[in-house]
Amino acid sequence: MKVILAQPRGFCAGVVRAIEIVERALQKFGPPVYVRHEIVHNKHVVESLKAKGARFVEDLSEVPPNAVTIFSAHGVAKSVEEEAASRNLPVLNATCPLVTKVHNQGKRYVAQGRRLILIGRPRRPSRSRRHDGPDRRAGHFGPDRN
Repeated sequence: MKVILAQPRGFCAGVVRAIEIVERALQKFGPPVYVRHEIVHNKHVVESLKAKGARFVEDLSEVPPNAVTIFSAHGVAKSVEEEAASRNLPVLNATCPLVTKVHNQGKRYVAQGRRLILIGRPRRPSRSRRHDGPDRRAGHFGPDRN
């Protein structure tokens, strides 16, 4: 079988936007800038940004006071946003607009009394927002690993 690639595959608009936010932050503020979780799921992009001065952290406790902080394309839980605000960290939110749209729709459904069923990996960063807050009406189906 012969496979013909019509055009090279690239990143979606949300990923391109997130990468640009980190690169622009590095240009404007200089290194280091701190990124909450890897900005995108692409080792080459992450390594390139590290070489330019981005530091990737899993917890805001790893971010020094007053350091420029960027939330990844996957989004963060409301508790992370609140922690950053309480520490007065300058934050750039690189959450993909489509991820935000899905999270907001989920909130609307829960507010209507609906029950959410999430299919996928439970600890995936883009899902972290769904399990935040007092009303956690969500069931999970999928592998219990990253």
